[in-house]
Amino acid sequence: MNKLTLTLLVSLGSGALWAAAQNAAPNAAQLRGLTPQQALAKANQWRGAGGLQSFVTSEAVVFRFPGQDPTTVALPARTMVIAIAPYMTRTHPCKTHFMSGCQGEMVNTAVAVLVKNQAGKTVLNKTMKTMANGFLELWLDRDQTYQVTLKAAGKTTTGILNTQAGSDTCVTTLKLQ
Repeated sequence: MNKLTLTLLVSLGSGALWAAAQNAAPNAAQLRGLTPQQALAKANQWRGAGGLQSFVTSEAVVFRFPGQDPTTVALPARTMVIAIAPYMTRTHPCKTHFMSGCQGEMVNTAVAVLVKNQAGKTVLNKTMKTMANGFLELWLDRDQTYQVTLKAAGKTTTGILNTQAGSDTCVTTLKLQ
């Protein structure tokens, strides 16, 4: 660091250092203290920047930074996340959702989401917008089987979601018809 850079940093104070840290390349230190929901949001934000690979299992959000051991953020004991990419014409086969790589067809699309448990009780009924990767992320209670109905663009699809240990975290089979 040259004298001019050091003088600039000192004169700008800690605010500049904080801003520089926020724009730093993704790294494991930025995950410390994050909730699972925050870690998932960070993985979606980073989308594989700097060679990062990130995915979610039924147990944790996993980050693989190049040349480092994986960093994990455990999911809550009572809930897990399932990423769903509704589609109309194209999809991809997937079981484990990779935030760093999975891409759904319907980007930034409003989708009416209805989720019912095995007893037929509605556990989620709201309109959500798919993210830039074309996915919806649903946080659901563990050890359940749910029926999900999605409606978008005047079309509907229905499917089954499972939240047991080892369940799929990526659902790409729900075709709107």
